[in-house]
Amino acid sequence: MSADLNPRGLVYRCPVCGAELIVVGKRMGAFQPHCCNKPMRVMGRRVFFYRCPVCGAEVAVLRRGKGVFDPHCCNRVMVGEAA
Repeated sequence: MSADLNPRGLVYRCPVCGAELIVVGKRMGAFQPHCCNKPMRVMGRRVFFYRCPVCGAEVAVLRRGKGVFDPHCCNRVMVGEAA
């Protein structure tokens, strides 16, 4: 499995307990997460990332609310990035 099959921001869910994980960095190799002794399932959603243009700090949006999300860091607006 290549990194293209495990893109940054991809969400996996355990079919037994419901635990979820997010791919935060792409690497080459076979990424096959397991939980409760079962393979985790790829969900149909990905998270969206924001990066600070000054220090490089990153945040990821797990669930959008109804309000306006406007993250700031280093007294600057964080830049949205495609996952």
